Amino acid sequence: LVRRLAAEPAFAVLADPPAYPEVFQPWLALLPRVGLALEHLLTAPDLYGIDRPALVRAALEEAAATLGEGVTWGDTHRLAPWRALPPEAPGEAPQDPGLSGDHDCVLSTSSVPGLTDLASRASAARYVWDLARREDSRWVVPFGACGVPGDPHHRDQLPLWLTGGLAPVVTDWTLLTEEDVDHE
Repeated sequence: LVRRLAAEPAFAVLADPPAYPEVFQPWLALLPRVGLALEHLLTAPDLYGIDRPALVRAALEEAAATLGEGVTWGDTHRLAPWRALPPEAPGEAPQDPGLSGDHDCVLSTSSVPGLTDLASRASAARYVWDLARREDSRWVVPFGACGVPGDPHHRDQLPLWLTGGLAPVVTDWTLLTEEDVDHE
């Protein structure tokens, strides 16, 4: 739908690449700008005479024909984090998980609409602090509490993060083990 809208003659004047460094293209080029404004473009009282229902119908028919039956959001929308370290095992990168959330939800992730379904932005952490009972506080990070590949805590929180789950925040020193202290 984003590509179809961006191809409309009414937006032709915006199609020239902006005169800014390439690093800004994912946010300033026409396709991402249309994708990020899609909700507003579809609900505007008038959009330069563009037949939006026809574009939506055509895009939906194309997606249904291309993706096929049984394909879920997470089959095409995957986490694609920037990696500072090489893969854990030489020659193989970890499988990036499918995602459930888009940019306006608890499981918020974001891709560059119209260009890719791969999400490079997501929450770095989620916290729920119980100020009355600190032991009821919860947290989660996208991968794990340790940044060292191969460590048992390197990716141990990923299943919770993907489903919106949270892990207990343990702050009572008498309940922490030596392994827990090493990762703080």
